[in-house]
Amino acid sequence: MASETYPLISVVTCAYNSEAFLLRALDSVEAQSYPHIEHILNYSPSTDGTLAILEGYLARVQGRYPVRLVESAPGGVGHALNVATGYATGDVIHYLHGDDYYLGPDSLAKVAGHFRADPELVWLTGNFVVEWRGRRIILPQTVILQPSLEIALSMMNFISHENTFMKTEAVTEYGGFNETKNDVVEYSLWLKLLRAHQPLIVNDEFCVFIIHKGSTSTGSVFSFLKAVRRAFHTQHKEHMLPLVGYYPERRVYQGVRALIKRIAALRNLLGMRML
Repeated sequence: MASETYPLISVVTCAYNSEAFLLRALDSVEAQSYPHIEHILNYSPSTDGTLAILEGYLARVQGRYPVRLVESAPGGVGHALNVATGYATGDVIHYLHGDDYYLGPDSLAKVAGHFRADPELVWLTGNFVVEWRGRRIILPQTVILQPSLEIALSMMNFISHENTFMKTEAVTEYGGFNETKNDVVEYSLWLKLLRAHQPLIVNDEFCVFIIHKGSTSTGSVFSFLKAVRRAFHTQHKEHMLPLVGYYPERRVYQGVRALIKRIAALRNLLGMRML
């Protein structure tokens, strides 16, 4: 950890057959003006030039800031993120995928400023920025999130992981990332964090996601529909009802549950009397 004044930021990048965009992601880390960073690289054996790109980056930045290359067997994005998180030592963590890149050299400096201003801050999120066919498009998600984050998240995973930063210890404390194919990788983590900590929602952008054919959620209509199905599965698992929120905590849900229990008890009582 850097100090209480200047938090150490752990940047995590998981790379698997990522040569198409990986160099741009790594260059954007190297260009950051904020000096208190470490970079955790999780490499899964690939069939393209991913490893060569990582090795070139390691040689280039050696001595400038801590970089650690670890290897894990392919097991999905959630598994790779959880493995890499175990090696992070920073106060704050950010997950920069191989098809992401930092918007500018001051991205991490701006994030550090928010955590310095509020030492109790657990997580923050900003707008979603995509690059499509060479053009950057800002999707102002904060407009959707600010009125009621719980209601917004009850409908869909509106939080951009590319522009979300968390205390490292919170990721582990709240269960890390989903590793099953039936769930959105980060959705459960957002919902669990929300129950305990309100994030700082900032009308700002830090990172860009590149839309391409290989994207797991936006590469095609079929991929998008699969992502929607996984989102609904995650909502059910986390007891989140669209437009209602955490339904186990709502009076209507509690009343229905109480009524069901009374009916079951009455049926049992009537059955005993008949015997």
